[in-house]
Amino acid sequence: MPAPLVVRSIEQRAGSGKEKNMTPSNNNNKDLTAYARRLIVLFGLVYFCQGFAQHVGLVSQPLQFFFKQALGLNPAQVTEYLAVLTIPWTIKPLYGLVSDFIPLFGYRRKTWLLVTNALAASGFLWMFGLDNPATIVTALMLTAFGTAASDVIIDAVMVENGKKTGMTAKFQSVQWLWINIASVGTSLLGGWLCTMFEPGTALHVAAMITLCAPLSVMAASWFIVREEKSSVNVAEMKATTKSLFAGFRSKTLWAVIAFLAFWYFSPSFGSPWYYHQTDTLHFSQAFIGILGAVGSAGQVIGALLYGRYFAKRTLKQQLAFSIVTGTIGTLAYLTLLTPGAYSQAIAIGINLVFGAAAMIATLSTLTLAAQACPPKAEGFTFAALMSVTNGFTQISAIIGARLYVDVFHSLTPLIFISAGFTFACFLLLPILSGVPEANNDDDAQGPPTGPAGPTDGDKK
Repeated sequence: MPAPLVVRSIEQRAGSGKEKNMTPSNNNNKDLTAYARRLIVLFGLVYFCQGFAQHVGLVSQPLQFFFKQALGLNPAQVTEYLAVLTIPWTIKPLYGLVSDFIPLFGYRRKTWLLVTNALAASGFLWMFGLDNPATIVTALMLTAFGTAASDVIIDAVMVENGKKTGMTAKFQSVQWLWINIASVGTSLLGGWLCTMFEPGTALHVAAMITLCAPLSVMAASWFIVREEKSSVNVAEMKATTKSLFAGFRSKTLWAVIAFLAFWYFSPSFGSPWYYHQTDTLHFSQAFIGILGAVGSAGQVIGALLYGRYFAKRTLKQQLAFSIVTGTIGTLAYLTLLTPGAYSQAIAIGINLVFGAAAMIATLSTLTLAAQACPPKAEGFTFAALMSVTNGFTQISAIIGARLYVDVFHSLTPLIFISAGFTFACFLLLPILSGVPEANNDDDAQGPPTGPAGPTDGDKK
């Protein structure tokens, strides 16, 4: 992806005569370009912070460490315990509906971003010092509600402005680039905390560090998001509802839902794999953290490659590439079933290479979802599609963990089942023919193609 762009013409700085002859259309284009830059900064920051704040962020490894070492839970119990924290992510359409229809103090996005991130911050603050598992999960539920709602609202801002600028795929790439840069840091830091502290202390320290994330989003969103004041408009609500119902009567939207459901219902081995790394491969907590960082670094590479190359391809080309690499990447874990002299090196290679491929797949499916959203109900529809992915991901994880503990007692069948579901997605590609392609013609649109710092007159 190109280096950050900060563009300001010599004529503007000098106040030349060319500035007087600029047409309203040129002024509008320049204004849109400047706002797109600010949005890129916002999306990068918000997703960087989200990489810290999710329960799969900085607290993830300390949380699993706490469940395994302090509570003695097995992989299926851990998966089911953590499933509670996905509930706020599976009701995302509700947040989108509220944000789309009900302004708070005159704004549909800005004020809701303040409230939701304040809720997340309060959960992390409360969690500091807690030792009771039920209370810890309750505090994490607050953070999950706040982070999930904030994610929906910022996604609505992304979808609305992505369609205006033709930069949907680029916005997605920037968002996921920065969430994975954050994941590199959280993986290393999480592994270090588990090595240096007792399970409970590691979790508490992680919570206090993560508290900074929602506070940063509160400040940035207020100063960057451009939004006119609005009120509850019955006529607009009727128009939005009509658009929403029209969208859900669309065969194309249901085709996208079917594809996303099938893609993400690929029985995984998340918690069993963590136990396999510690008990069978004998990886240390620090090395598991390093593997997470390597995987996130691979995902950063994947986000860069997607924004630079894959966003220019058709959706079907993107998805076909994702299916092939996803299948190969899953089967690659067969090389780590038993410990060996090169297990650590193989694990690093798999996490790096297929981390990049997994990110390309994620961005491809998210772009597919964004392009399927009807106008005037972007927040609700995109959130509904993301709930499909979150719901089927969690169902897949629960089924996979139960199969591991109660049926197979081995990772091998799970790996083949996951690879089979992924490869079978080829059968669903023909039903996506009605999804419009994203317009990624940079020359026509004007805004920058990579992360951009604010221009001289922009707020940061």
